Amino acid sequence: MKQFIMITVPLVAVALSIAYASTTPREFERFMSMSILGSNMMLDNYYLTPNDMVRVGDELQWYIQIYNRMGYSEYLAVRVKVLNSTEEIPDDNNHIPSPKEHIFEIREFIMHNQTITIPLKWSIDTIERNEDSISIKKMKINDKMIELDSNSINGKFRIVLELWRYNIDKHEFEFAWMSNIDKRSVWNQIWFNV
Repeated sequence: MKQFIMITVPLVAVALSIAYASTTPREFERFMSMSILGSNMMLDNYYLTPNDMVRVGDELQWYIQIYNRMGYSEYLAVRVKVLNSTEEIPDDNNHIPSPKEHIFEIREFIMHNQTITIPLKWSIDTIERNEDSISIKKMKINDKMIELDSNSINGKFRIVLELWRYNIDKHEFEFAWMSNIDKRSVWNQIWFNV
């Protein structure tokens, strides 16, 4: 009987600990992440030519990966912006998006603890050269032709991707959201030369 108690009590204690740990909800950090991958779905091979040069007609294949760890499903928008070297990027400290208007948007539902991959195929269709600047006039993104007027003195541009979350209470997308006790926002950029 003494041996039975010595074996049974520790086994019951271990079983109860496992049951408690597996059924008790745990607090976790709530966040979302976004990364831009190149044509090989790695953090390289973004361009067809050296020096980050994009020529008119070059068709670039990138992939956007988003991970949702917010605790529930999310309706998200990825907003694509083209900025030159002097235009404002999103403000990380105050969680304010770039003031420049987006030229393209992708919307997706994503489950909790899920990663999705979204293709982003883009090319520059039309540029205009002036004495001291280059302007991108037309781009094609995911087979949609887009007119824009993005001007750069030095030919340096950047694609900025901002992650926007749908706020059910406000019935609109928002750039920043509360995650546990902190305010968060997610964005990324990749520079290129024309």
